[in-house]
Amino acid sequence: MSLPEQTKTLLETLSFPVSYDKKGQSIKDANGLFVCDVRGWSKIQFMDKAEERHNAIGFVIADLLNSLRK
Repeated sequence: MSLPEQTKTLLETLSFPVSYDKKGQSIKDANGLFVCDVRGWSKIQFMDKAEERHNAIGFVIADLLNSLRK
């Protein structure tokens, strides 16, 4: 499946907007349904401001997903 086809499938699957849930470390759709986990602690756990970095990753992924529907 090509990237445009994958994007079309994604847009047909999710209810927008999606959002990052800091407490659950996950991305949820507009209905509060689970979309995916945001995992990255093995890479960043020993870096300064690890939690801030982890949350930034989650917020950026959610924002990128939301930008696809424009």
